[in-house]
Amino acid sequence: MAHSVLKQINTKRLFFVSVAFCVLTIVTLTYLFVVQIKNHKILTAKAQSIQETERAIQPKRGTIYFQDKMGSKISVAVNKTYQIVYAVPTEIQKQNSINSTAKLVSDLLKIDFNELVTKFSKTNDKYEVIFPKLEDKNLITEIGKLKEKGIHLSESSFRFYPLQDLGCQVIGFVGETKEGNGKKVGQYGLEKQYDSILEGQAGNFKGIKSAVGRLIRSLASEEEPANDGSNIVTTIDKNVQYKADQEVTKLATTRIGTSASIVVMEPKTGKIIAMSNWPSYNLNEYSKVDSYKVYKNPVVEEAVELGSIMKVITMAGALDTGAVQPTTKYVDKGSITIDRKIIKNYRNEVYGECNMTKVLEKSINTGAIFAQQQMGNKLFLEYVKRFKFNERTGIDLPNEALDNIRNLELDAKNARDSYFATASYGHGITISPINMARAYATIANNGALVNPYVVEKIEHPDGTVEDLSKQYTSGDTILKPDTIKKITDMMVSVVEHGYGQNAKIKGYNIAGKTGTADIVVDKKYTDDTIQTFAGFFPAYSPRFVILVKLDRPQIGAAASATVTYGFHNMAQFLINYYNIPPDYE
Repeated sequence: MAHSVLKQINTKRLFFVSVAFCVLTIVTLTYLFVVQIKNHKILTAKAQSIQETERAIQPKRGTIYFQDKMGSKISVAVNKTYQIVYAVPTEIQKQNSINSTAKLVSDLLKIDFNELVTKFSKTNDKYEVIFPKLEDKNLITEIGKLKEKGIHLSESSFRFYPLQDLGCQVIGFVGETKEGNGKKVGQYGLEKQYDSILEGQAGNFKGIKSAVGRLIRSLASEEEPANDGSNIVTTIDKNVQYKADQEVTKLATTRIGTSASIVVMEPKTGKIIAMSNWPSYNLNEYSKVDSYKVYKNPVVEEAVELGSIMKVITMAGALDTGAVQPTTKYVDKGSITIDRKIIKNYRNEVYGECNMTKVLEKSINTGAIFAQQQMGNKLFLEYVKRFKFNERTGIDLPNEALDNIRNLELDAKNARDSYFATASYGHGITISPINMARAYATIANNGALVNPYVVEKIEHPDGTVEDLSKQYTSGDTILKPDTIKKITDMMVSVVEHGYGQNAKIKGYNIAGKTGTADIVVDKKYTDDTIQTFAGFFPAYSPRFVILVKLDRPQIGAAASATVTYGFHNMAQFLINYYNIPPDYE
């Protein structure tokens, strides 16, 4: 009896188990049908959207190099990898940890607590940068521990400038475009001028990514590799640039000027060896400047009245045409009236009878006017244009200013003799420092026009090197050899006996000229000045041209007491650095 009952119970259990198994099988088969057949396309697309990716592959930006006298390259603009610290506010909000997370991050990164709370409280926000460039390895480790709290790290490459402010206006920087779309481009200086060459070309990846977002390369993936940017090798000598930076800083700060510039150039090649401006800025912190004007390179981007260094150009033209000789005499009365305009000498000085050499030595305005008048307006304008003061030099830096000589190009009815008279000593026309440096280099180069340039070579990723120096060969010869000898002798006399004496260096013939120009504000000349000295040395076998400029100094009434010292110090450094032998005992 008992056995029969037990058998019935087991039979019922087996039945229920069998039914349950059948139901489970049917449910499973139904689910698999839905997943694999009915919703196959939907789920496959969803899986692929998670794993498949199409991403631009960013190229490496090319390096910018300075050099030294041995030709060794010094990196001045490179790429550096940083960690970006970012938050996912939606993750922080889910944990109700806005304040506590903000406190942790604030203590670690020294960021304002309230600022972090504001960022973490943004609704539907999945990405907030809270520290763009983190380098400290210990902090990176500590921040890495906060991943579960909604704080994350990602790697990114930024432009880095190892020498900080050295040659900053020449180099420029890489920053985001005005559109704010995250795209970074070269701005100012070489970074802008050669942006397309330095930038390279982005590639493209189409394939799958891992769970942590890394690209997985396989036979199925499609990849167009990025073409890295090319390197550029400049003509700038790092050590000469450093000295030039020192000198412009010293000039501006000791003479209490608003700005100062120095350009050093090889007259036979057009190579720019140094180009320095004060004030300067740290390229790695370009966004912290007080005024965007500091980004500009005044040597190239500003055309101003440069004053009496123009007298060398006037005298060279007068000598070349035979209108005057170094010994030609005239009588200076201290002033001259032209077009009812009284033009005076500096400090109202009167020199009486003097020759053309003395005109340059003592920077006599009426003497420059005399030389210009002996040429006549037409020939004077012709020589102004021979020196290409109506054209840009074509230097490979952005935003080059165009000189202004329009008042000399008026038709005969409107042209005034007074315009030509003031232009003879550097007033009433504006010229960029780089163009005036080229003019002096042309004299130093036996009268052959030179073309200034900054980039010497382009090094392409495939190993080929493009030599750019060949395209900057000298142009037409615009002055006779006899003129070069005479004007050089006169310029040497300026340094030996005239206002340029503070530029003298024992054992070396220095050819140069001072200039002090009043600054125009609202069409009126003020007491503020632009002071310049330009010259070359050794005078009869020139290695370098140097132009020094100082704006609005409060100490030092004229160039003879300010920029001549800057020229002397710069020239002495070059003599020592390049071991230039003396040219007389």
